[in-house]
Amino acid sequence: MLIPVSELYRIYGVRAHGVLHVGAHEAEESAAYKSHSWGPVIWVEMLPDKFEYLKNRFIGDPDNVVLHAACWDTDRTELPIYRANNSQSSSLLPPDLHLSTHPNVTFSIDASIFTSRLETLLPKTAKFDFINFDIQGAELRALRGLGAFLGQVKWAYLEVNERRLYAGCALLGEIDTFLQERGFARITKRMAGDCGWGDALFVNTNKLSQPALLWLRLKAALWNIWFRPRL
Repeated sequence: MLIPVSELYRIYGVRAHGVLHVGAHEAEESAAYKSHSWGPVIWVEMLPDKFEYLKNRFIGDPDNVVLHAACWDTDRTELPIYRANNSQSSSLLPPDLHLSTHPNVTFSIDASIFTSRLETLLPKTAKFDFINFDIQGAELRALRGLGAFLGQVKWAYLEVNERRLYAGCALLGEIDTFLQERGFARITKRMAGDCGWGDALFVNTNKLSQPALLWLRLKAALWNIWFRPRL
């Protein structure tokens, strides 16, 4: 996460009551979630070996549920997995500009997988108000697949793209439009240098008063302009 959990907590006042983390990899954020009492956590991972790792890591832990799925906006669509040699860059989308911005990362078609809508995959009783989607260009597809679950989300932390690092990936403006139409506002973003990707934090304005939203925007502006460079 380019914006760490501690910063989300201290600067933006994020208090998560249940987390949905899609693109779990090895659950690197687990300790930070736990230290800030963000839980329980539902981890969703596409790669079979990473899913097995997480299942074994959290065996017997009711506060960490692990699901194996490739999240999309349709169910049962068979897609190839473009597996990266660093595993973290693996995607359902073929690499595009990623090949030139990160030439040390190579891809091969590992296998195929049937996609799942999160609305179908998750138990109807699943409760979370913070989502973290890190799925290499497929974030908008997964958001669409959330269906009615999106209404319970207060905070959306998403990997975003300003360049098409993956063929057909949604750009930041498309995600902005989708979420704005559903009552969300982008509070801040942080890009990974000039590589064309970064992370962004959105808040559901239906769950905040107007003064609280204005104060949140002001804090974000001040932090990004003045305080963050001093870290």
